[in-house]
Amino acid sequence: MKTIAAVLLASLFWTQSVLAAPVTRVNVRIQDEAGTTSPVLLQKMEDSMQVVAAQLFNGRDVTAVAADAADYERLLAEISDRVITGYQTERVSLATVQGRDGATVNLFFGVAPWAQTVQQVDVDLQFSGISPFAAAVLQEKVPGLKDQLKKTLQGASLDAADWAGGVLRGQVKSTVEEALPDFKAAVDLTTRGGNAAVQVIIYPVGELVRTVEYSMVSRSIPNILLMKLKYKYADLAKSLQGLPVSYMEANKQLLEERLLQGLSEEIQVRRHHLAPQVMIRPGAETQLDISLESHEYKIWFEGYGDIGRDDHNLSGRAHLGKFISRRDEIFGEAGVDLKDVRWDFNAGYAYHYGKATVSYMFRMPADAHVFRAEYDFTPRWRLRYEHFGTTGDNEYAIRYRIHEFLSGEYVYSTEKSYFRIVGNL
Repeated sequence: MKTIAAVLLASLFWTQSVLAAPVTRVNVRIQDEAGTTSPVLLQKMEDSMQVVAAQLFNGRDVTAVAADAADYERLLAEISDRVITGYQTERVSLATVQGRDGATVNLFFGVAPWAQTVQQVDVDLQFSGISPFAAAVLQEKVPGLKDQLKKTLQGASLDAADWAGGVLRGQVKSTVEEALPDFKAAVDLTTRGGNAAVQVIIYPVGELVRTVEYSMVSRSIPNILLMKLKYKYADLAKSLQGLPVSYMEANKQLLEERLLQGLSEEIQVRRHHLAPQVMIRPGAETQLDISLESHEYKIWFEGYGDIGRDDHNLSGRAHLGKFISRRDEIFGEAGVDLKDVRWDFNAGYAYHYGKATVSYMFRMPADAHVFRAEYDFTPRWRLRYEHFGTTGDNEYAIRYRIHEFLSGEYVYSTEKSYFRIVGNL
């Protein structure tokens, strides 16, 4: 009997504690009775009412809340009408659930737009201070932003534009921060009639690219054949100005691939069977170097004017080569000394390995053996060494390419050192 009495007493205390349990959790769910408002805006409404309801119910005796449910529902309907601008509250229902760790209040709100709803949404997405080429690349980073904003506003109450604009700004901010961390965005929302217009302006921040040093060079064909293409891509090079340096560093490969894609489709590139290469060196003064080389042939024409050399200081040379493999080239060269118009002709073989080229030539009519080694440190700097087997003379030279048609070269030879101006087609 004592055991039974103890059990009954314990059960009574547990029942009383449950009945007197405080509210520890509040759940709010809002539904648009018309079914037109987007889940994003409904979630914003729920968040707003969640704050109000939590302050109203947390800590209260769940038994008292359940007893006054009707009064609470009327009160919450009035609060909802004031908190959720643009919508009127059609119905509110309150339900309580008791548990050992506390009680839960579940609230349901049925709302409907006051009057007119958004029928059409126009989104104008702009990139401030950015070229159309760069803007197209950036647009691909936020492909679904326009549709996302349209879906958020479509069917919403026109009178909810003020707070809906805040939701849109939050969406744009989170999207831009994730996809384009080197940019910020400004959002403006206006309504007229049954339509809404959203303007999004994305602009760069931080250190920007001020200038772009650009070059397009080919050692496989005369560069004069690429003049039209050179001018076209000079404009594309300028289009990188205004981009954040940090963006350029992070997306260097993407920009190079985009330029390569365009180059590969150019008529001149396909006609001459050229393989383009693009190198971008990001910075406030960005450098863009494009090389167009062929794995089938190599043709160049150069003229030389030597300063510091009194004799034989004007000359020229032409090179016609055919690749028999990716690295092996057979070629012919013709040179002319303008002092006495003396010609020489060479038949040779060259082996290409990366930035290095090693060549052997047999020169006529002197019947001389000539060995040449070249190494391109960068697209602009080249080191050259030549050995003339018949005389035993050596020649060392370092060349800097000023632009596609002009270079400067310092030559150190067995006979004399001098500076050479190199003009090439």
